[in-house]
Amino acid sequence: MEPKPIGSKFDFGSTFLGLARAFRGTLVWYTFLLPPLLLIILFVVYPTLLTFRQSFFTRGVGDAEQFAGLRHYQRLITSEVFWGALGNTVLLGAAFLVIVIPLATALASMLNRLRCGSTPLKVIYFLPQLTSSVAVALMFNYVFQPDWGLLNGGLRGLGVDPLPLWLADPRLNFTGSRAAVTLLAVWAGLGYFIIVVLAGLQSIPSDLYDAAALDGANGLQVWWSITLPSLRPTFVFLIMTGTVDALARFGDLWTLGGPGGAPARSLQSVVMFIFQSGFESGDVSMAAAAAVLFFLIVLGVTVVSFWGFLGREFRATR
Repeated sequence: MEPKPIGSKFDFGSTFLGLARAFRGTLVWYTFLLPPLLLIILFVVYPTLLTFRQSFFTRGVGDAEQFAGLRHYQRLITSEVFWGALGNTVLLGAAFLVIVIPLATALASMLNRLRCGSTPLKVIYFLPQLTSSVAVALMFNYVFQPDWGLLNGGLRGLGVDPLPLWLADPRLNFTGSRAAVTLLAVWAGLGYFIIVVLAGLQSIPSDLYDAAALDGANGLQVWWSITLPSLRPTFVFLIMTGTVDALARFGDLWTLGGPGGAPARSLQSVVMFIFQSGFESGDVSMAAAAAVLFFLIVLGVTVVSFWGFLGREFRATR
């Protein structure tokens, strides 16, 4: 049988039917994706664009907007309060990650070795992650009370004198307000980090450990040469997501220190500075400029972290 020519009616019809089926299948997927896409545009993209616009305008007489150029950004970069809030944000975020990642790795390694009873411990560790940050902050407010708090009560029983002031001490030390809220953050977020590290541990092939046992490697050598390198993608994920979450802390800090970050603005983060500028002082344009600058900082940190931690993997795949 002779083949039909390419431009025949039969070939054109089958091609058309194939395109119609492909379009119909694609249309179904776009139909399901359209509602969340519209919500993202309405509640994320549109407010973000309005924030960028508002940072370049100011309210005049009769609520008329006037173009202000970079005036609000100039005020912002010369504001000691803003730089203090940014310093607190970076310090609290770095202290949180430095403590929680090694601690979560150690506890997850212990849980991974348990043959029975690990599930109740996972639930117990993860429960604080499900608790409201405001409720956790209120609880820790009682724990850190200098006169009758639970922590100082235990220290008093051990003979410690003088007792730390904790949330009432704005100084940068290991018993000040910043140290207290760091302990709070570690307690609340430890369970999540443990579960993620535990998932990374359970994804390591057992053949690597069997080969190390045949070579006579001890437990420390196995942990250093196999476990930690295999957890590198997990650590990258936790560092990147943990950095963003730590920089965006608000609920617990606002509950303990108010918008001003009392005592002496030692607990004021950038998000709290934005809240105070926009909703308490009524300076919406200043708050918008701070939000834009903070957005650019977080974006820069994310991009640098992404290329710094994952650049080698992308170059290797190419």
